[in-house]
Amino acid sequence: MRWPYPLVIAIALLISIALLLLAVGSLAQLYSTIAIASPLLAQLVLVLVSLALLGSLIVLARYGWLFLRPKRRRAIALPTAPDKVAAVSLQATQQQLAQIEDEIARQALEAKSQTLAAQLKEQLFQIVVFGLGSTGKTAVVNALLGESVGEVAAVIGTTQCEKRYRVAIEEKETLLIDTPGLLEVGELGEQRSAEAKQLATQADLLLFVVDNDLHRAEYEPLAALMRMGKRSLLVFNKCDRYLLEEKEQIMQRLKERTNGLLDSEDVVAIAASPSPVSLEDGTQVQPDPDIAALSSRILSILNSESTELIANNLLLQSQKISEAAKALLNTQRQQQAENIVERYQWVSAGVLAATPLPVVDMLATAAVNAQMVIEIGRVYGVTVSIEESKALAVSLAKTMAGLSLAKGTMKMLAIGLQANVATAVASKLLQGASAAYLTRIAGKSFVTYFQLNQDWGDGGVQAVVEQQYQLNRRDEFVKQFLSKAIEKLV
Repeated sequence: MRWPYPLVIAIALLISIALLLLAVGSLAQLYSTIAIASPLLAQLVLVLVSLALLGSLIVLARYGWLFLRPKRRRAIALPTAPDKVAAVSLQATQQQLAQIEDEIARQALEAKSQTLAAQLKEQLFQIVVFGLGSTGKTAVVNALLGESVGEVAAVIGTTQCEKRYRVAIEEKETLLIDTPGLLEVGELGEQRSAEAKQLATQADLLLFVVDNDLHRAEYEPLAALMRMGKRSLLVFNKCDRYLLEEKEQIMQRLKERTNGLLDSEDVVAIAASPSPVSLEDGTQVQPDPDIAALSSRILSILNSESTELIANNLLLQSQKISEAAKALLNTQRQQQAENIVERYQWVSAGVLAATPLPVVDMLATAAVNAQMVIEIGRVYGVTVSIEESKALAVSLAKTMAGLSLAKGTMKMLAIGLQANVATAVASKLLQGASAAYLTRIAGKSFVTYFQLNQDWGDGGVQAVVEQQYQLNRRDEFVKQFLSKAIEKLV
């Protein structure tokens, strides 16, 4: 228990005063003794001793303050600006990718990471137009661009693949992306729907286009994207085809259905490609697109949120790449660790086959397991000392002994060996095969330990060992193991 600082300081002052009084008394006695012989010498000695005492007090006070003062933790400056956070995340992801040995997978993820880094540097704002087929997505793109850039038709599947248009909106570099429609028929339609959903997840701003009330097939992907944190606008297109009262009713239902997902101002009504109007003389006139509400909302978002939205989106994409890299690394490490376990299980088998014991002594194989621990730890980026590895190996061996795994293993393998080879050969193989099997259980348990960041989990080491034992005693695996044991040891 630490003492309060005021109490420590009070005790130190009392001790200092007592020592000071003792020193003053001693100095007075010393001065009186020397002054009898020479008053001048007595004064010189008094001055020197006083200076030495003062210097000692200064040094003591200095180091006492350093010892007693509260320790200040060093503040680590973490970035708070969204673009800085995204940059740090991308850098960490690139370092993670460097550890992947699969060159093809690594290059694919690195290309995505480099694309994100370029987008962060360029600050290019991406608007993705998304929704069911025939809702007028391409017409919305055309209206925003102010020119016809894509075929506009009522047939589902008009937009066969993504189309990108680079424009400047209020001097802000913007990438406008038209996507295939959702729920298109056939295998190609499913592929295009999947492509559209993937593009939607990469948007800085999502324009979800509908032409009536929200269907379930529309609400579910919109809700999923909103839960991901996608900034979205719900665009009610073709509103000119409805009477004013019907339009207001649809808008009200859209706002009610998206309550909690979207703000009411993020639901807008437009007519991207209005129907022709017939004049009294029979002439048909094509009205201009009515997208003022949408344009106004997009401009407001660009002016107030674009930098943060770009950074947040890039951070999300970076995290996805990081998750993919982590999965690849886990698979890579798992394979490397299994190769180590495979190698050491036959090393252990060779040791005991060469110098057989009356029973398999798991503590006798602890030295082999200790070296195996070091190599598995290295795979997972952990440096394990010889002492630590020996302690882990012995601890695990004692746990296995406490569970009587050696007897159970020898009994199980003896039955299998007698069914495959002559009895005389089987008895010689049993020691080595049992040692290999138990080393495998130990190795698999150590892999779990490092996968859990050097922790045995809630159930402790015994639960891990029992789980690995059950996983490795299945009939099919035991047959394969015995076949390999016969090949290695005979």
